[in-house]
Amino acid sequence: MNKKAPFLKDSGLKTENIDPFKKFMNYIKKIESNNVYYILMVLNTNQIKLLNNLLLDQKKADKKLYSAGPYWNYKTKKILYWLKKKGLENFRGSDSGVGTSFTDNTIKDIRYEVGFKGRLVSSLTYLPFLKKIFDEQIHITSNHIQTLIKFQQAHYENNEKVNYLISKYKINNSTNFGCTSKFKFKKKEYSILYMEMCERIDNINKFLNLSEIKNFLEIGGGFGTNIHLLINNFKNIKKIIYVDMVPNLFIGTEYLRSLFNNAVKDYNSIRNENEIEFEKNDHLEIICIPPWKINNIVSKVDSFHNSASFQEMTEMQVQNYKNLIKKILNKNSISLIVYKGWEKNNTLSPNIINNIFENKLTEREFTVLDQREIKLVYLTCS
Repeated sequence: MNKKAPFLKDSGLKTENIDPFKKFMNYIKKIESNNVYYILMVLNTNQIKLLNNLLLDQKKADKKLYSAGPYWNYKTKKILYWLKKKGLENFRGSDSGVGTSFTDNTIKDIRYEVGFKGRLVSSLTYLPFLKKIFDEQIHITSNHIQTLIKFQQAHYENNEKVNYLISKYKINNSTNFGCTSKFKFKKKEYSILYMEMCERIDNINKFLNLSEIKNFLEIGGGFGTNIHLLINNFKNIKKIIYVDMVPNLFIGTEYLRSLFNNAVKDYNSIRNENEIEFEKNDHLEIICIPPWKINNIVSKVDSFHNSASFQEMTEMQVQNYKNLIKKILNKNSISLIVYKGWEKNNTLSPNIINNIFENKLTEREFTVLDQREIKLVYLTCS
């Protein structure tokens, strides 16, 4: 008896007298056609409601200003596909396509990285003969990943900059949700991404005094690592607005909720609000909103931050954000980070971004944890 390929199991489709290709196409069509409403029970009821509302309202928003740019267009669809199939469990691991490109997961299976057409072609790898070959390739890739992790472990254990950051900053719970890109220092595990984020905060703090900031706005906050570190290390920062596109915002909201519980206000809590503002108290408050709700913010913020995502947008989108930020920024405190040399990936250069901000930002260049091959451009003003 032939074994069924994974995409034929539990699909709810009648498979008698249908060839494997048609079975696969039926399965894919069933998932893709239901887009918003088809979510497997890998998410709880509140999470399903939150994701559905974000997806529904996104359709009503101005696509030119608030949809994914050319760099992210297919990626968001791919993330949503795997989010519906696998949920949030271990989204930072190597067996999920949920976190690739904006988290720190390691990629061992190319099938997690492809869009609809790629999934169609990759269905062939589930045929018995090809599956055996492909599984062996994944095994080899897994071994390479483990070797890389061992080298990283040795490197970061003896890195002076890492030792400095660990001694200066409070870094707790940095490897949740199945993080594999990590190292151990004095019997405690640390995420490599969190170390890079600490370095960014340390660099920014040289030009912007973060200890004087009470409230903070971040657009493109990844899955919340920067906000997590800021809250743990700067107790003066109590009010935060976190903005990101869908579905990244959903993942970041749930990640931050796992750390800060009721301090997180998700989209459902402000969905019908015409005015979004902080509570008038000193309690921690993290308001998580999609881009189309920025116009509804009435509270002022002391500082604005964006890391890398501006360069992945269109000039029109960045200009729109700049205008919106100008209305709510209480102080002239801005920090932007851009990867140097990414223009070849159809992204915006530091010069173009600075020009949008009327060339008022000071440009500085840094490496990443002393790795000369990776360079970041910091654009700041205070």
